[in-house]
Amino acid sequence: MNIEVEEVSTGEKVVKTLGPSEGKFTFTSHDAGDHTICLSSNQTSSWFSNSHIKLYLDIAVGAARHDIEKDRAHANKLSDKLRDLNEKLEAIRREQQYQREREAQFRNLSESVNAKAMWYTLLQVIFLVGTCYWQLRFLRHFFADRKGR
Repeated sequence: MNIEVEEVSTGEKVVKTLGPSEGKFTFTSHDAGDHTICLSSNQTSSWFSNSHIKLYLDIAVGAARHDIEKDRAHANKLSDKLRDLNEKLEAIRREQQYQREREAQFRNLSESVNAKAMWYTLLQVIFLVGTCYWQLRFLRHFFADRKGR
């Protein structure tokens, strides 16, 4: 069954298709107004063939009904996904806050270790300077006493 639907006012073809041989065929026009429906058989027949075609035509005219349950289910799916995304976002924020706290603790520990290392190095330098001074003084007195003998 060849099916063609054409808008009368514009002459634009809305549907041009090979429909099913049995069953239903539906279409939705985008504009309101008069339409021409052309149904033709794709069976070849001769003058002497005795084939018959039964056609029951039921045309429903009107706006398509909006499926509220489908919209509600879709909204529920979207709200579930949104809730999951919000939970993941909150988990990421908590993880970032935890990492910031760990970074602050590590920074404080690093600064403490660096300060202790600096003081240890300073004490070593003071000890070495004191040891050098003591050795120079000792050697000066040692050689002065040897020279005097």
